Formats: sequence, structure tokens, C-alpha cells
Amino acid sequence: MTKLEKSMGFLLVRAARGMKRALDNELLEIGVTASQHAVLSALAQKDGLSLTQIARKIFLDNPATTGLVDRLERDGLVERHRISSDRRVINIYLTDKGKSILKTIDKIATNLDRNIMSVLSKSEVSELKNFLNRIWEKATHQ
Repeated sequence: MTKLEKSMGFLLVRAARGMKRALDNELLEIGVTASQHAVLSALAQKDGLSLTQIARKIFLDNPATTGLVDRLERDGLVERHRISSDRRVINIYLTDKGKSILKTIDKIATNLDRNIMSVLSKSEVSELKNFLNRIWEKATHQ
């Protein structure tokens, strides 16, 4: 095992990518990606977010978020509206189709998460979430 493969950062990224890849595979038949799911979920929490607000919530840059929203809009899952006095701000809203498909996606994601995390006990899952949140806090305050 290399020094890199022993690195905590490498292990965290590898696990996250593995989970994302597994979710992408599960969502293939629906035609939505894990990243698009993140956008839909952000809008489910607060509809009408701007592209910049969505990008912050899902930890992506604006160009990547714009591409995700473009595809979601093409597929009829979201709509763009300019409602601000600032014409540069575009707010994104879930469509009825987007709300409906999100329910299906959430079930798939929850089942996959439960399946992957089944290698850990409930207390280990709780501890892991606590550890990951603590790591996130420390990493974002460096």
C-alpha cells in the first residue's frame, strides 16, 4: 500500500466517489445523475434558489452547476425564472415533474445508502457521521 493509499484524504475521496458511482449506476434508468440529484434536493429544501446559491449548497462551482441545471431544464425537471431586480440573477424552481421524480430518486438513494452502510453497525454509522462532520469543520476552517 502506497503512502497515498494510506492518506485519510485519499480514503475519504475514494469512498465518496465509490458511493457516487454506485448511485449514478442506480439512477441510470431514470436518466438523472447523483450530481443532478443534489441540485434537485437543494431545491426541494428551498425552491427558487439562484445558481450561485445552489452551487454553494452542493459544493460545486458555478459553471458546473449551470451545466447540471441546463440538463435538468432540458429534461423538464426545473425551470429558470428572472424575478429579481438584478437581471443577472436567475432563480431555479422545481417543476411538478421534478418534484415527482425526486421522490423516486430519494427512495433509491436512501436504499443504496442503507445497503452500503450495512457493513457498519448503527452506532458506527452514527460515529462516522460525527467524525465526518468534525473533519469537515476542521478542514473548512484552515
